[in-house]
Amino acid sequence: MSQSPLHRWQFDRALMASELPGPARLILFVLAALANWPGGLIPARFGPSLTTLAEKTGLSRRAVAAHLNDVERTSEQDGWVVRSRPTKESARSKKERTQYQLCIPASARSALELVQEVHSSSAGNALASAPDAPELVQEMHRASAPGAHSPSLSKPFQAAAKKQPAGSAPEQIVIKATGATPDEAAAVVRRVQNERNPRSLRGLLNRMATDGDLPDLLQEHRAAAHRAAVSAALDEARRGPACEHTIPGGRAPHPTTGEPLCPQCRVRARLKVVTG
Repeated sequence: MSQSPLHRWQFDRALMASELPGPARLILFVLAALANWPGGLIPARFGPSLTTLAEKTGLSRRAVAAHLNDVERTSEQDGWVVRSRPTKESARSKKERTQYQLCIPASARSALELVQEVHSSSAGNALASAPDAPELVQEMHRASAPGAHSPSLSKPFQAAAKKQPAGSAPEQIVIKATGATPDEAAAVVRRVQNERNPRSLRGLLNRMATDGDLPDLLQEHRAAAHRAAVSAALDEARRGPACEHTIPGGRAPHPTTGEPLCPQCRVRARLKVVTG
């Protein structure tokens, strides 16, 4: 195989041609969706935990761990992924995560070379239908990585967390692991309780804090709250007077872009900015 960076379509084609069991391929496809391409790297700060992979694949954490061990490239076996794990101390104190580097084992390279021959003879056709999408991947990363959300959203939440009084023991686990406010921590705890119904809520939360799953849940909660706030603001704006193009609330600014809701009013506003 050439020394050029690994591309998504190469990895996907080799994986589909492999004889791996379905669950293992599903896990690798999820990792591929989260990776940076070309290259196939998931940096440690974006590395999904076993719990996250279990949720995205529908498998149990034990099954995910077992299949990852089977497809991992080590000094003793060839494989599809190289994992660089942090120490337990770094995982607990610094919230460091596992880095994933996707690769193609020697046993699957012959299938890939055949695909490459077909690909080169029909460049531009549907064989290359899995293009790299770095912007989409980065957006996924920004949405899922702890601390990777917009600073304008992060700082107020963090500042409010310091001012709020302490919550109960489960909420304190979430606050300590994520910097959430008490209200946010309570929402995360409710979600874990409702979805998992664990025997020991505190035990599960402590394990999720160690695995790095709680920041993911907090970011999902904040993203949902932000979407709800934007939706409510849009509904309120659309109840305003219609613009000259008969669009209800057409002159009202969009809550995120600040531009008029009416497309025609928006174009006119942009032209005014350009022409001065």
